[in-house]
Amino acid sequence: MAENNYTGGLVISEDVIATIAMNAAKDVDGVAGFGNRPKDLYTSFKVNTEHIRHVKVDLSDYDIKLHMYIIVNPSAKLQDTSMNVQKAVKAAVQNMTGRVVTKVDVTVSGIAADDEESEP
Repeated sequence: MAENNYTGGLVISEDVIATIAMNAAKDVDGVAGFGNRPKDLYTSFKVNTEHIRHVKVDLSDYDIKLHMYIIVNPSAKLQDTSMNVQKAVKAAVQNMTGRVVTKVDVTVSGIAADDEESEP
């Protein structure tokens, strides 16, 4: 289980990388929120890790692979939104960690409810 990643003497945890990825993705137009990833043994026993439920981080000695679960706005184009999330997350994680991100998978796990009746 590779929870920590050593880069130049610094330890970068999966939680930190997941937080960076979520902060980058929430700024993309069309993203309404985050969906929950399927339960696995690792996430079942982690306590107080809200962000790790939405992003799966795979660390190796050479690269970082991410899998995000997002909820999109009803008017968003799925393909464009997903591609923009991939680009934003890859750039943010690489800039902040100095590590190469080789893969960013995006799963659209839902579409946000349209609140037309609440608008005047």
